Amino acid sequence: ATMAPAPVPQREPQVIKHIVDDRTRAIQKPSSDMITAHQADPTEDLRRERSQASFPSRELAALMAGGEAQLKLRESIADAVRADPVFSKKGKYFMERADLYRTTLEKYLALPRLATAIDPNDPITVGKIIRELIDEPGGLDLHLGMFIPTIQGQGDEEQRKHWLPMCTKLQIIGTYAQTELGHGTYIRGLETTATYDAEKEQFIIHSPTLTATKWWPGGMGKTSTHAVVMARLITHGRDRGPHAFVVQIRRNEDHQTMPGVTAGDIGPKMGYNAVDNGFLRFDHVRVPRRAMLMRYSKVDPDGTFHPPPVAKASYGTMVFVRSDIVMNAALYMKKAVTIAMRYNLVRRQSNPGGEKASGGVGQKGLELQVIDYQHSQRSLFPILARAFAFHCTSDFMRRMYFRYEKVSTRKGDFSALPELHATSSGLKAYCSWATKDAIELCRLCCGGHGFMMLAGFGTTFGNYAPNATYEGDNNVLCLQTARYLLKVARAVAKAATRGVDVPPEEGAQGTSAYILEGDGGLEPGCQLGKSVGLRDTEAALGAFAHAARRQILAAASRAGTLGADAAMSRDMVAWIKAAKAHCAYVVLLNFVDAVAESKPRVSSATAAVMDRLPSLPP
Repeated sequence: ATMAPAPVPQREPQVIKHIVDDRTRAIQKPSSDMITAHQADPTEDLRRERSQASFPSRELAALMAGGEAQLKLRESIADAVRADPVFSKKGKYFMERADLYRTTLEKYLALPRLATAIDPNDPITVGKIIRELIDEPGGLDLHLGMFIPTIQGQGDEEQRKHWLPMCTKLQIIGTYAQTELGHGTYIRGLETTATYDAEKEQFIIHSPTLTATKWWPGGMGKTSTHAVVMARLITHGRDRGPHAFVVQIRRNEDHQTMPGVTAGDIGPKMGYNAVDNGFLRFDHVRVPRRAMLMRYSKVDPDGTFHPPPVAKASYGTMVFVRSDIVMNAALYMKKAVTIAMRYNLVRRQSNPGGEKASGGVGQKGLELQVIDYQHSQRSLFPILARAFAFHCTSDFMRRMYFRYEKVSTRKGDFSALPELHATSSGLKAYCSWATKDAIELCRLCCGGHGFMMLAGFGTTFGNYAPNATYEGDNNVLCLQTARYLLKVARAVAKAATRGVDVPPEEGAQGTSAYILEGDGGLEPGCQLGKSVGLRDTEAALGAFAHAARRQILAAASRAGTLGADAAMSRDMVAWIKAAKAHCAYVVLLNFVDAVAESKPRVSSATAAVMDRLPSLPP
């Protein structure tokens, strides 16, 4: 018989007391004094920099918040969030995924309680701010950001009255299931089907292939009870294209999956791990006819299909979500550049008493603050300016969307949709690319310390990076913008040939009006730094318009009479570049307009600082 090993005796840890005698201290003191004589207090550095601002920072903060009252509201909400233990972020960077998911979900579930307590008359506005302060995507993100907006945007009045009260009370929790293993951006290729059975007035939701599996929906892994499912509508044997259906996927009583539904978590990801992204399959699942959202398209009890008034009427919700992504780009960029700027202000490195990028000299014996080096400023100042630019652009996108929503709802006028769709597609791509890269550059500007999880860049990058691929691959979205620009360029060429103005319905209005200007894209080059100063915003706008117009018209000329699909396919790289140039112009245009509109409402000192921001690359 084998003998069990003898137990290892446990020893009490021995505490060795460290005693420093007076002689040792006396020997060391001159050396310590030599070092501390050239030390600076980082908190004092930060206080001094703030006190030396050339403008009242409170005024600018109020302007960005939408007014002093809104700023005070944000501050009071932040105080309430700090005081509530549910919203504590203590230990966040040391949590396993299951704990991160649970604690983040607890915060979102506590959100309605705190929002109502702060302002029972407007809990939605307060809730949006609390959501920003949670600063972690969670299992309710798609419920708030996609499920509810889709029902609001695509459901008819009866459906909105039925579903939305349950959504707001969290009696049901929804997600948005569009992307499949086999298809993402190309939604016309989706393989999940919704076949109508007129005899029973039901749709049969089915996943006929492995690649029809819904993949990636946030909240699908564990949280959601319902989903807006994008499926190919089949009536009378005809494919009517993708439509939205509200489908229950888990029972409310015990949270088990419904019969015929297979759902679960897809596992750990590079980031975004507080969100339970999941998979979903259907095996001949029947849902009632009214499960289809019918604000635009409709199916009668006998299966008769009524198409929407315009083919892309349902794009409104997608546009809203993409405008939200532009807003998030501003939020994440602000966070990253704030961390990096503060670190560069308090970190000192090399060159004691040396020359600063501003032309002055540092304090004798003290190493320069990193922000005083030219390369630090060249890296971070454009990101700071771009954060302001994206903030202004997100406001523009929201206004543009709500104007369209008002006109399309009240008057049935969808004429603004092509420009809105093209603009939101391009700006989603442009802003998410720029923000992802900016977060990484901010990390690099913090040296080795930026690589620490506690610095905040790891989770900020991991949580933001998916923006570049979800809600449409960025390159494909640029091509959607490019298709619109091709249409406008052809309308301009056609009108020029006939010697008439471009009809409004043909484009060349709003954000694309600049394409009408110039001389076929061949006007003289940029005059910035030559006949005009580098801070001349009108000249900068002209230069950006010139760059975009020239690329658009050149690509349109090469396309000849090709159809849009063939033109994009044969000259894809050039069209993507043209779309990026167009978006760069739109961002700068909105930034310049926002600064001009805001200046009369602030002091001359703040206005002077704001004037300088657009001169940095957007």
